[in-house]
Amino acid sequence: MPRYSTAFGMDVHLRSTTVCALDAETGEAVTRRFRGNPWGEVAEWMSGFPGPSLAAYESGYLGFAPQRELSALGVDCVVAAVSRVPRSAADFSSKNDRNDAARMAKAILSHDISPVWVPSPEIEGLRDLAGAHDAATARLAAAKQRLLAFLARRGYAYGGTTPAGNPRRYWTYDFLRWLDKVRPADDGGIRALAALRSEVEAAAETRDDLLAEYRAAVAAGPPSRRRSRRSSRSRGAASRSPPPSRPRSATSRGSAPAGR
Repeated sequence: MPRYSTAFGMDVHLRSTTVCALDAETGEAVTRRFRGNPWGEVAEWMSGFPGPSLAAYESGYLGFAPQRELSALGVDCVVAAVSRVPRSAADFSSKNDRNDAARMAKAILSHDISPVWVPSPEIEGLRDLAGAHDAATARLAAAKQRLLAFLARRGYAYGGTTPAGNPRRYWTYDFLRWLDKVRPADDGGIRALAALRSEVEAAAETRDDLLAEYRAAVAAGPPSRRRSRRSSRSRGAASRSPPPSRPRSATSRGSAPAGR
């Protein structure tokens, strides 16, 4: 394990960052709080301490943005797995930004942190798309359930069996045609049913659009792959490299992004 002269424990928040600089030889700790997360100012302050050094903060709400900003400014910074940072009962009873930063600095010098893998912005973007698709799928399921609950309360039942003797399923073409014929007797029910149907349709469209965008991004590949494809074509080698597969239609149902 590398030996560091200075450890920079960080407690990062959306609008402020607290940094504890801990000297490995003397044990002296200097703590400073930065408002507004001015990463250039943070990096300049860190450069005033003896090296080699390492900065670390716990994985969490701010993700990898601080690590990318500081690394671009020449700071050796990692994101520590929050579940692997040692904690004592005293840490929980005296929890504040200053103490959390100092605890992280001590963990760095004692090699008690486990850095997590920092994905590229392109891969993180794919993760975000997959997460948005999952959220849209959950919203669609909830919207469908609300519509079915409305029908049940009003006494509308879509039942019976198919010619093969199987129970007829919801959200098929036949179900939607049956739903077109449902018309509550009161004006409020008519408006509520129309709103619930619009909610389902909007959620389905959002889910399918996200799926199409995810597949298009995966097919395109990261920028390095796109550059290599262009280079291969310029050398007359395009025939040896198969083109990326086209994403399937956004109207496909029940599919989820793969390779999260």
